[in-house]
Amino acid sequence: MPGPGGRKTKSKPKGPAQTPASSSNSLVVPDAFLGDIDNAEGWSMIATILCDALDLPDLSTRGGLKKVHANFDSIYRRIDKVYQRNTNNERIRGGIVGIYAKMSVDSILRNKLFERGLLDKLMPLIDIQSTRHLALRALGTITHHGGAHIRVEIAKHANVLTKLMQEHPEDDKVAELSVTTLAHSVAAVCEGGAAPANPKVLSSLNMSTILQEVLKAVKRPASTSYTLDHAIELFAMGTLHASAAYKAYPPAVNLLVAGLRSKDWVIRCTCLGGLIRLHRHEAEDDQRGLDPNKFIGAIQRGFPGHLSDVLMAYGPTDCDIYLTLKTSTDFQKAMVACAQNKDLYRLGLTLAEFILRTEFSIADGMFQFLDERTGKYETADVGLPFTMYAESLPHCAKAIRGRRKPNEEDLADILDIKYRIMKQRIPDAVDLAKKALLRNPNGAYFYYAITLSADNVQGLRASKKGLKCKDITPFVRFQLMQRAVEHAGDMGIRLLQDSPQSGDHKWEEGIAFLMSALEDSKTYVEQAPPDNRHMKNVSYWNILLTITIKEHLSPDLSEMQGALKRLEIADEFSTFIGVPPPKTNLRLAQQSVVRLFPKAMEEFSNIISRNEVEVEKPVISPGKLEDDLAAWLDGISLDGTNEEEQVTHCMHPKITDSSVALYRCSWCGNPSAALRRCSRCSKTRYCDSGCQKAHWSEHKRNCTA
Repeated sequence: MPGPGGRKTKSKPKGPAQTPASSSNSLVVPDAFLGDIDNAEGWSMIATILCDALDLPDLSTRGGLKKVHANFDSIYRRIDKVYQRNTNNERIRGGIVGIYAKMSVDSILRNKLFERGLLDKLMPLIDIQSTRHLALRALGTITHHGGAHIRVEIAKHANVLTKLMQEHPEDDKVAELSVTTLAHSVAAVCEGGAAPANPKVLSSLNMSTILQEVLKAVKRPASTSYTLDHAIELFAMGTLHASAAYKAYPPAVNLLVAGLRSKDWVIRCTCLGGLIRLHRHEAEDDQRGLDPNKFIGAIQRGFPGHLSDVLMAYGPTDCDIYLTLKTSTDFQKAMVACAQNKDLYRLGLTLAEFILRTEFSIADGMFQFLDERTGKYETADVGLPFTMYAESLPHCAKAIRGRRKPNEEDLADILDIKYRIMKQRIPDAVDLAKKALLRNPNGAYFYYAITLSADNVQGLRASKKGLKCKDITPFVRFQLMQRAVEHAGDMGIRLLQDSPQSGDHKWEEGIAFLMSALEDSKTYVEQAPPDNRHMKNVSYWNILLTITIKEHLSPDLSEMQGALKRLEIADEFSTFIGVPPPKTNLRLAQQSVVRLFPKAMEEFSNIISRNEVEVEKPVISPGKLEDDLAAWLDGISLDGTNEEEQVTHCMHPKITDSSVALYRCSWCGNPSAALRRCSRCSKTRYCDSGCQKAHWSEHKRNCTA
């Protein structure tokens, strides 16, 4: 069916029929056109007839919309005059609202129409049976193309749409179109970081009822992938600032959990983002410190038998608890020796080796002596330029540099970087690490220091490059690996939570980040010491991403039992040394998914799989008055010719594994959208010239000019 301006309606009557602009007829629209409207078979035809009668430009072309821009006030007055004089004519009112919806594809026209009361004209049509579907579809179109302000204004009517779904339980098209509008508008109210975008509107919405009615729509036999996609979009965006509604109506969370097993990458990642945001406001901060007294006390009490068996199986001298305890003892000996010989150079070489051995390498203490008169410990002056142990690091670094041995410059930098890290001067540590890499691009510890940056892009790139270094200690290797998991996981969720538009490569980039995080987490949980204090956090990512990405998974998660057992052991080690696992956001998300997974799959797996195999959406509510409305609203010609671009309304892109692979560096595996191609073969991709040079000895055998 042609769009407005196509001029394929009945011919205008010949003779002295008045034009709309000059007509004095109270109806404004000539009688012949009124007859055409009464006999029209679809809203597209009605709108086309009205466009002809009002002499409007072709709204199916960009050129036509530009003409509306140029003469907006005049054109709007003409249209509104017809509307105001035909408020009892449902077809004319509906056709004009359809024309307004068509104009709303253009953001400037949409804003102007809203300022002139478009919503007030549209909402009453929802209560009229003959115009209900037209009004709902127009709302969906406007909210799809609308900006945040307009979506929030429409969200104020979310309770009305919910009630409409309740009052028409047999009308599947009402359900589908209402879910679409709710997804677009309510999500705009719920989004935001520390606070929702519009807390006042959000508080006015009955979110638990909205979730309940949307879920009923998803469960209808005639529901489509279109309904499911929008329901998941709404549910995922609401978890952060409307979490109370999900507690009041838990099945909404089950849909997100089941969505992790969709064959559709976008649904999976959207659900994952929603689940991770669900517990953010109740989550605890992660604990990074270690109480040495509790640690020593636990060691003295002895390990429980099953934990001792785990350590023996891995290799006790390679485990973190042993290395931390040994380094603590060695550190005290080194400090006593330095107090005696005053050799800062030798102390520096020793401390640099400790720093590369374990995380808690430098004790937070000082030289002390017991004052027998007071019975208290007092700070001791032993003739060194420091009293606090941590303050020894810059002095030792200076002593090493004073020897001017080129092969020891890295050690001096390691001491200075560690000092900055201990003092929470991370930007300074990162700057020094970057300078050190100019001298030695294979310094793994320098890459590790950069990973501590809050900049995920910089941190992930450094993690990946550092893991490629040949001279690397187990401690630094696993530190780089866990930082790679954190950075890639955070970036993947952040990119995908904003639901990029179709055609936006951020989908592939975001998924590449999540796949990278899964790969590194798998290596980490299999190879890192079982008592490593980061094992818990990496396990959270590993479990969530495995459930999201793994191709085959049983409803009872039998394939995950090994990972869950590793996490249980890691929790026990953490509790044993006096650091009970905090209820972090990621931990709560992982626990929710594992707990709800069997029930969620039982409830929703058939619904999700049914929509995935759907080839063509069924016609839900046949009726000539609306059959072609969607195509008419979505059709627009880019250049004013007869060839039209069919806008894929609200449908997200389909992602393949091969498209995701294009966003990984061929050398270090770093995910990025800013990779550079090999200039000869244009197939391999690299972060920078450093990765390309490192890969050349391997790549040159396959590179073709």
